[in-house]
Amino acid sequence: MGANDFENGVLAEETHTGRLWCLLILPAVLGPALSVALHPTKPAQLALGVAVVIGGIIFAMAWRGFQYRFLRDAVEVRMLGLRLRSIPRSAILSYAVEPWSLARGYGIRGIGGTRAYVWCNKVVHVRTSIGEIYLGHNDPERIVRDLDRMMCFVSRG
Repeated sequence: MGANDFENGVLAEETHTGRLWCLLILPAVLGPALSVALHPTKPAQLALGVAVVIGGIIFAMAWRGFQYRFLRDAVEVRMLGLRLRSIPRSAILSYAVEPWSLARGYGIRGIGGTRAYVWCNKVVHVRTSIGEIYLGHNDPERIVRDLDRMMCFVSRG
């Protein structure tokens, strides 16, 4: 993060990757590839092509992870350079560190007003006036620190 970022309203940036999950994704693609190499057929090759595309996208998502940008007036959740969500500072009611279990799933989760961006077992649960958001991070206290900084930011103008 450079000085120019702060001038543009970026207070902090955090990245939450799922690189350990890549160790599971890679064999899921390599297994079908080995099968097609041993017994090449058109349907198997087509299925492999689909598996490689989907597996490659999931691998890239886990490897690059979620990027959280803490701005003066919002938190942005990004992945692969795309903004997935913006959480306005004015909508945040509370936030706290909580455990996250495998049973709840990993990656992008949720329906309705609830969303989770998680690759690990600890999250920051952000309650907002428009729903609940879970921000995963290996060091969730850093997310809390960045949220504290954003919530207390006072513009002098």
